[in-house]
Amino acid sequence: MPLLHIVTTELRDDAPPEAVQQALAYAHGLAAAPGVRAIRCGRSEAQLLAAVWLDDAEALEPFAASTEHMNFIMRGLATVIRGMWSASVATQGSPPPGTVPTAFAALWLFAVPEFEGVFEWEVRRLLDDIEALPGSAWAGPTVEERERYRAGGAVLLTEAEFGPFQKALSAARSGWGNFADRLEHAVATDLTHNEDRV
Repeated sequence: MPLLHIVTTELRDDAPPEAVQQALAYAHGLAAAPGVRAIRCGRSEAQLLAAVWLDDAEALEPFAASTEHMNFIMRGLATVIRGMWSASVATQGSPPPGTVPTAFAALWLFAVPEFEGVFEWEVRRLLDDIEALPGSAWAGPTVEERERYRAGGAVLLTEAEFGPFQKALSAARSGWGNFADRLEHAVATDLTHNEDRV
């Protein structure tokens, strides 16, 4: 089963623009790490996001120990961020196609935190709702032990899908109860220079 690893960082207000660009370059460099099938990464004014599709759950440890991942975390992110969250998610379906890497205009990442009083069917319903939104979605339960998140995923959006997605997401959130306020999520609309390793 494919594995999706997602990372969202909060950029420091005083982060030098050239250092942020270097961090983004290291994010793109994750495409060369072992087990990586595809990546999509980008930034907004205040955040840098990365979504990495791996072969399977067994690929996560070699990926995390790789030079490319260490460069991303230690050389790229360490100097420009004030916080981050990440999750590894079991998903269905193939990674995004690499033939037209600029076709997507936005990347939305989300994670459902672990907290008491939530039933599994509620998590599943939320994932179903997200998969039904406009865009191409990869969503599922997290796979790591002691994971602070129950589930998560990514949605890739074309320019035409972005507006309808925002409206549909706002409508869906009204039915998510406690999830709506606790959900971790972020969006990047600058997805330039995304490439996949074939």
